[in-house]
Amino acid sequence: MRSRLGRLDLILSILGLCGLVVFLGFYSSVSPTAAVSLEVSREEAESIASRMVLARGADPARFLRTSRFETSGIAFQFLERTLGLSEASHWASQEVPIWYWTFRWFRPLEKEEWRVRVNVDGTPVEVRHLLDEAAEGANLDPDSAQSLAESLLRERGWNLDEWERVEVSSERLDNRTDHTFSWERRGSSIIWREGDPQAGAGSVRLRVRIAGDEVSGYRHFLRVPEEFQREYEQTTSLGTALTVGAIVLMVVLGLMALWIAIARTRADGVRWRPALWLAGAVGGLFLAQQLTGWRLMAFVYPTSFDWTAYRVVLVAGLLISSLLFAVFMLLPTAAGESLAREVFPASLVGFLDWGRDRLARRQIALASYRGYALGFAFLGYLTVFYLLARRFAGAWLPAEGPYSQIFDYSLPFLTPLTLSLVAALTEEVIFRLFGISLIKRYLKSTVLALLIPAAIWAFAHSSYPVFPMYVRGIELTIGGVLFGIAFLRLGLLACIVAHYVVDAVLIGMPLLTSNSAYYVLSGFVVIALALLPALLALITGRRTEGEAEQARSVREV
Repeated sequence: MRSRLGRLDLILSILGLCGLVVFLGFYSSVSPTAAVSLEVSREEAESIASRMVLARGADPARFLRTSRFETSGIAFQFLERTLGLSEASHWASQEVPIWYWTFRWFRPLEKEEWRVRVNVDGTPVEVRHLLDEAAEGANLDPDSAQSLAESLLRERGWNLDEWERVEVSSERLDNRTDHTFSWERRGSSIIWREGDPQAGAGSVRLRVRIAGDEVSGYRHFLRVPEEFQREYEQTTSLGTALTVGAIVLMVVLGLMALWIAIARTRADGVRWRPALWLAGAVGGLFLAQQLTGWRLMAFVYPTSFDWTAYRVVLVAGLLISSLLFAVFMLLPTAAGESLAREVFPASLVGFLDWGRDRLARRQIALASYRGYALGFAFLGYLTVFYLLARRFAGAWLPAEGPYSQIFDYSLPFLTPLTLSLVAALTEEVIFRLFGISLIKRYLKSTVLALLIPAAIWAFAHSSYPVFPMYVRGIELTIGGVLFGIAFLRLGLLACIVAHYVVDAVLIGMPLLTSNSAYYVLSGFVVIALALLPALLALITGRRTEGEAEQARSVREV
């Protein structure tokens, strides 16, 4: 037995090392990163945006403020599909804003608010002053309004000789007249499909809105043809349908977990107390995950709603959703652990027994190490899968900038940490512990026990932006089967650690690839926290050995 375990650990170590090398070596090929750098921090961008509002005669201090980091994903996807990644990155850095900080100044129960977008290079690319339709203003004629709009563009540094006016519209309100003007940069047209004029073209545009005699809006953007947007929506609708179907099957699993938990409780076959502890911990993590996004929740606050009431409702909703999430976790934990004690008892070592099974602590430390090796090997598998899928099946992933919404938080490691922990615990318990044990117990087939939960888990991820949309389901069905085999051979705890490592690395890569030492350190903190089970097990294991040695000495005396 020891020799087999030794060989298994050696094989895992080699696979993990190879997987990590492959992942790091081909990461940019599999998950392309746009060559656009983040030149201003949120604080610097906020200062730029505040000056824009002040220049328009408003005092930002009189408003509540919130912000978030945003991306025009469909615009960059259009550039990537028509021009290729290299040229798309050039356009994103030189021609059009794709990633930007967005700041919002608002007052509760008032229509008026300001929104300013600042590009990653520090250039303001959009300013909007939202006014009530009943607000009073002038009734300029279109020519006078256009002169005002052109003055703004020249003030922003644009040479209008390089632009052609393409759209003009006017709207007469009760107390003023609003005008909207759009200009297209000459030579910036990008045809969606060569030889098909009906498919439309994208182009770089400027848009100015005049409310009465005030500039109420300015925007620099890439216009994406409607045909591309329709095709994109049709494509992603398949992924949505696959996800919904998988979620329906997840609900079925939840109902079966409820039935099994009730039936086995009557026979005294369910360990509710440790399951309650674990479900409570996951519910708390889920709540923490939601609270870290408080700034983003404030960003979508509707000003027609009372601010205090909005926050109360939001907190109440978070508490209720966290409680429901804990209940959803409780049932497959209790039912799955009860089933696994019958069909796969060796896979439960260390699970729900951390505090009372001292003999298992060394196995827990070993499971943590194996989880790291398995996680790195899985990252290598993902890399190889997409290298092959790109070459032979035309699969592609939209390129991402070297940053994401995790930079909205003062403690950026919290987002990948909470997301990874919640996903690892819930998905491994539902699909590995409960799903595999359920099908093995009642259908008596190990093959079906590995395949069915893996497929449900996989296609629940089909809404991710991977094209064609079914590729994600194939990738994770294979991955789910591999995790299922690991559940049988290495145990549930190793699968949880591996799942955490995979998600932490993928979510935290924007941190690790940034130019900020603080962000890089945060990324390593997220990944290193998966070592915590092993460290605790080793510490408590040594303590246990010391206590046993002391007890033997006392007996000898």
